[in-house]
Amino acid sequence: MSEQPRRNEDRFYRYPMRRVVAILDDDASVEVALRGLHQTGVNVSSVNVLSGAEGARLLDRTGTGHGLRARLLRLAQWGAYESTALDAHDRALRSGRDVVFVPVRDADQRSRVVDVLRAAGGYYLLHFRLWNIEKL
Repeated sequence: MSEQPRRNEDRFYRYPMRRVVAILDDDASVEVALRGLHQTGVNVSSVNVLSGAEGARLLDRTGTGHGLRARLLRLAQWGAYESTALDAHDRALRSGRDVVFVPVRDADQRSRVVDVLRAAGGYYLLHFRLWNIEKL
């Protein structure tokens, strides 16, 4: 597999629209997931992986590290289920785990992605849609 995911890409992580997101416990699980995603036709270079403390800094649960707009966005997300998801992802990252964001186009691809992530040990799977978040 020559494609590589975007690991701890230095940017602010807003709402991951049209993506399935999962927590994985270790690098070995991430590698299994990436191989499986590649085998199902996912362009792995479009996958984001946040890892450990650096990933938590980039996720920036409160938005304080990315300026006023980021803080306002996180404030708006506070009362929504998004806040619960952000908290879970932040806790996972601070505990040394990984959070994987996989873009999906349609229900068929989503189903394949979910199967791959679960087979790799992924949990707390969420599908971020245009106006809602679906727990899978």
